[in-house]
Amino acid sequence: QFFLKSGALWMCIVLNPHCKLEQKASWLKQLKKWNSVDVCPWEDGNHGNELPNLTNALPQSANANQDSLGQCKSLEYQHLPAHKFLEEGESYLTLAVEVALIGLGQQRIMPDGLYAQEKVCRNEEQLISKLQEIELDDTLVKIFRKQAVFLLEAGPYSGLGEVIHRESVPMHTFAKYLFTSLLPHDAELAYKTALRAMRLLVLESTGPSGDMSRPHHIASVVPNRYPRWFTLSHIESQQCELASTMLTAAKGDVRRLETVLESIQKNIHSSSHIFKLAQDAFKIATLMDSLPDITLLKVSLELGLQ
Repeated sequence: QFFLKSGALWMCIVLNPHCKLEQKASWLKQLKKWNSVDVCPWEDGNHGNELPNLTNALPQSANANQDSLGQCKSLEYQHLPAHKFLEEGESYLTLAVEVALIGLGQQRIMPDGLYAQEKVCRNEEQLISKLQEIELDDTLVKIFRKQAVFLLEAGPYSGLGEVIHRESVPMHTFAKYLFTSLLPHDAELAYKTALRAMRLLVLESTGPSGDMSRPHHIASVVPNRYPRWFTLSHIESQQCELASTMLTAAKGDVRRLETVLESIQKNIHSSSHIFKLAQDAFKIATLMDSLPDITLLKVSLELGLQ
């Protein structure tokens, strides 16, 4: 895990236009040295003392936030010469966007405590808000595609990987942003990303007791198995928003609507949110300027009955 974070740190350092080439060369040499040893520097006092050489290279705001999103928040776009090109098709802006996507998609365990959990949500939303100010051109769309594919195929590094820890921070908010950004350019990838992010494993259990065949009954079966997620209601709301966004976009596409419906039935555990999605589907299906969408009406009925 250290080496994954050190890679993210190195990217942040590279993006700092005030660092000298000699400093960057020195840090790169240090990272290569760490990469050659069998133990994590944090586990070995002989290497641990070298860490400040790397962390001191970051802007002050990054030193105050050593979590992955905190490092990315240090990349304030207005402080970078965004249009200065480094290589063909590369600028500080494109690099900043890419490292922001890497940070947002990184798998991380939900911390303990109300303040820390609220900070996780707040940092994510602030960074996405900053990204939304940027108009996507062809170069940035390519970066979004590349990172979405990487996050889907990556191992434990990614919060969108096929297998994640049960208490991994959910990707609903980030996936909604990815979905809306990718949809006009690569709908298949957009849906694949959003559907993967719909899961909320903290509300699932492998416990043998009770009726495990009906996900919405799990909460009453094994309440003591849940960690204390103080922001769970907010997280479930974001999951519902992601599902509603997909339903809206899938109007008129029978195959996609059926896929989204299956994902909702499998992953959403709150009856109030399922009912809200039934209402959303009905509203979308019966917009005044078009004929009713029969498939969406069926989706609305099924969700309402559930």
